[in-house]
This record gives sequence, C-alpha cells and structure tokens, in this order.
Amino acid sequence: MRNFINLKNSLLFLLSFSASLLIMGCAKENNENLVVEALFIDEALAPYFERFIAEGTSRGEEIDLVAKRIEGFLIDIEEENVAGQCSYSPSSTRKVNIDRAYWNSATDLEKELVIFHELGHCYLERSHSDAQENRNCTSIMHSGTSGCRLRYTATSREDYLDELF
Repeated sequence: MRNFINLKNSLLFLLSFSASLLIMGCAKENNENLVVEALFIDEALAPYFERFIAEGTSRGEEIDLVAKRIEGFLIDIEEENVAGQCSYSPSSTRKVNIDRAYWNSATDLEKELVIFHELGHCYLERSHSDAQENRNCTSIMHSGTSGCRLRYTATSREDYLDELF
C-alpha cells in the first residue's frame, strides 16, 4: 500500500512538473513577438515600431504604445493598393495592420514609411495631409490620392520625420 502511495505521489509530481514546463514553453513562445508589455506586435514589425519610438523621443515626443493600446499585425489585406491600415475605437486596442504581400516585397525605407504613416494615424492621431510643394508631398501623412509624389529617401527622411512629429 505504501509503495502505491509513493508511486501515486511520484506520478502527480511528474504530471505537475510536465505541465509547468509546457506552460513556461508557451509563454516564452508568445513573448517573442512583444515589443512592449501587454501588447502584441508582430516580430517582423517590431524594429520599425522601435524606430518610431526612437525618432519621436529624439524630437521631444514621449511615445507610450501601452497607454494608447497599440498593436501591430501582418495580415492579408484584401483591398487593392492598400499597404497598411490603422483601426481603432474607444473601447478596443488600436491596430496597425500591414499587408503581408506588400511587406515581403518592400525595401527597408518603404517598410519604415508605411509603419510611420499608420502610427501617424493610430498614435499621433493625425489625418491625411495632401500638402505639396512643386508636386512633391510634404508629409508622410499624404492620402495617396492627391497626385503628389512622395520622395521619402535617406536624404529627405529627416525633413519628413520632423514634419510627422
């Protein structure tokens, strides 16, 4: 009888230990996509969210994605010619959705541009601005329908980011 109780206790211990390992493994796997506490940001998007924070901070903006409850997802956007979207309502998280096909073919600067544009909506609460000078868009926040050309390059980047923040 005593051996049966020890066997039973040993089995319970092994089951508890195995369950703990499983739970810890799942938690670690889920945390790989997090940039900030309590928010989901897809691992591929995370460096660009971090750049947004750094660029805003360097321009005197205090960027707190947790306070604004902003998350980032790579998804398949069905609407044609849409690289990203910002969606939010007062009762839910704000979601930056980036089209997976666009993302997979975009350059580093194009990825930065689309993330910064959508965070311009979701975080900075900016609307579209179709201001232009010599047919060139003067803001990252252009609508894409005004006919102006966005010249977001390594050379012009600082001016666009100064205007954004």
